[in-house]
Amino acid sequence: MQYTIKRSGTRIETVLTGRLTFSDATAFPKLIDDATKGAEACEIDVSALTFIDSTGLSLFVHIYDQAQATGQKLVLRGAVGQVKESLKRSNFEMLFEFR
Repeated sequence: MQYTIKRSGTRIETVLTGRLTFSDATAFPKLIDDATKGAEACEIDVSALTFIDSTGLSLFVHIYDQAQATGQKLVLRGAVGQVKESLKRSNFEMLFEFR
């Protein structure tokens, strides 16, 4: 997985690309910090994410927990294919706003 961060005032957009798997778990604490620190709204663009495994799904729960702890609005945008199906099967629409 690779990611880029775009900041605009108190809004942060994180764009994830590639595959989000167990091998990315060690890099995820930095991503969570980069994606949420100092933001009122966090939008995560997953349109270029091609695969997500169960560890990848659990990493999104950590982002959700961080956003809840700080009162941030959190949106997942652009899920398609296997990523979209995995998020739906895991009932993530209960945690995230989807666009």
